[in-house]
Amino acid sequence: MKILCYHGVINNRRKGIENFSKKHIEKKTFIKQIKYLKKNTNIISIDDVYNNIKNKIKFKKNSVCITFDDGFENNFTVAAPILKKYNIPAIFYLCPDSISKKLFFWVDIIEICIANTKKKSIFINKNKKNTKYFLTNIQRKKKAILNIKNYCKSITDDKKNLIVNSIIFQSGVNYKKFINENIYKPASWSQINKCIKSKIFSIGGHSLNHSLLTNKTNLGAQIDILKTIRIIKKKTKIRVKHFSYPEGRYNESIIQFMKKNKIVSCPTATSGINSEHTDLFKLKRYMVGFQGIRFPFQP
Repeated sequence: MKILCYHGVINNRRKGIENFSKKHIEKKTFIKQIKYLKKNTNIISIDDVYNNIKNKIKFKKNSVCITFDDGFENNFTVAAPILKKYNIPAIFYLCPDSISKKLFFWVDIIEICIANTKKKSIFINKNKKNTKYFLTNIQRKKKAILNIKNYCKSITDDKKNLIVNSIIFQSGVNYKKFINENIYKPASWSQINKCIKSKIFSIGGHSLNHSLLTNKTNLGAQIDILKTIRIIKKKTKIRVKHFSYPEGRYNESIIQFMKKNKIVSCPTATSGINSEHTDLFKLKRYMVGFQGIRFPFQP
């Protein structure tokens, strides 16, 4: 059984550097993939995944489950209507703080600032040393974005926030003016609630605002998980039972806390096939399109 992870579906081609990692795929590509899945696979819900593994029931041949991470608006305005048209179930893992406060994700802010700056270089404090990045062409900008994002994923939230704020300042870019809302805009609770009236759709947690749980203290991670569950329940009347680790990163402490709070499954960001014997808290997923990961059903 394969689990597919999408982040977004957009109507138009990207421009310049934005979305160069292909986190958001084009609508026509998504429709092509959905048509293929509908015709050639056994599409199941995340609850079916849970029930099969819990009861050690072998999955039918070519079983696939569709998931979305982050809670972008295009999930509900572009992707959901397509899924509904073909009667295909999916789960949307949400970052409730981002939705409630209309916050953009820090990874996207870095991308927007560097993509649109006219500065020739910037620097960040990396391992107590200033590391300089030249931004004189598109390739150098892409390299800087990837390098800075990866470094920020290895440090605490406080240090990461300092770097993001420094990049905003150094770039001289008012990133809110450069936001392509078709790509980066978070969904609203009204859009989400309207969508989940359809019984084929479900929602789960994905942390408050996409902070890596493994970069927090145990207490910090626990507070984040609890607040995520509580806000989603307050806004949707649904008690979260499925959770997706930000960046697919977890540890045993996080798993045990998930179980303690009645979470029954958590997918990762590692490609691979799942069976009825797979650990429900270490489910494998294919990040479709992201950084060149292929749709895993192509011949």
